[in-house]
Amino acid sequence: MFRLKSAFAAILVLTVAGCAQTKTPFASSMNRDAMPMVQTEQERTLAHQAQALDRMSKDLVRKTTFKGAALGAVAGCGLAIAGGSKAQCAQAALVGGVIGGVAGNATGKAQAKKRVEIVELNRVLPSLRKTNDQMDVVSGGVAELVAKQDAEIAQMKQQMAQGNLSQQAYDARLAEIRQVRGDVAQALTLSASQARQAKSALMDAQAQGQTGIDWYIAETNKLEAEAVSARAQLSLL
Repeated sequence: MFRLKSAFAAILVLTVAGCAQTKTPFASSMNRDAMPMVQTEQERTLAHQAQALDRMSKDLVRKTTFKGAALGAVAGCGLAIAGGSKAQCAQAALVGGVIGGVAGNATGKAQAKKRVEIVELNRVLPSLRKTNDQMDVVSGGVAELVAKQDAEIAQMKQQMAQGNLSQQAYDARLAEIRQVRGDVAQALTLSASQARQAKSALMDAQAQGQTGIDWYIAETNKLEAEAVSARAQLSLL
């Protein structure tokens, strides 16, 4: 009985040793592919920051909307609801907005000698400062991330050449990098467009007689330029 147990133990040791020394094709493939194919924390953070910038620039456009058009739209929608026709609210709001805009323009011309406040600058200021601060965060993050991703791509190419990384693993990671850059680029493109809209609204208000608006126009112009510049750094590979 003791001899049987000893023989069995010896066979078991030899079997385990043989398995430890043998590399199957599957195990070799797993080693070459053993790297995370998901977005890094830095990539996720920058994507969220870019999305926040997009939301802030949208808010900036809302804050620079002419008071006459906005009030006219609200009034038109309110009348439609009061008349029992909610379905016509959007159409009434559009008509009301046009009427309100015309009325606002007429009021501006009639009060040309007074300080006309078409855009409420006390509402624009905090929104503009917040958006500018976020733009600085995103712009700095883009430069840092692109440098890191470019270095990673170069390293992966070297690993592939050495046989330490499969083409499949390389392609998967490259697709992740492209996705991140595409998402951030889209947010920056939208932010640039929205900064341009805000600047246009401010310039229109200035043309209609509002004063003290030069700084706001310059800052929205700067915001647009920075968004365009940051977007240009994001080659989509």
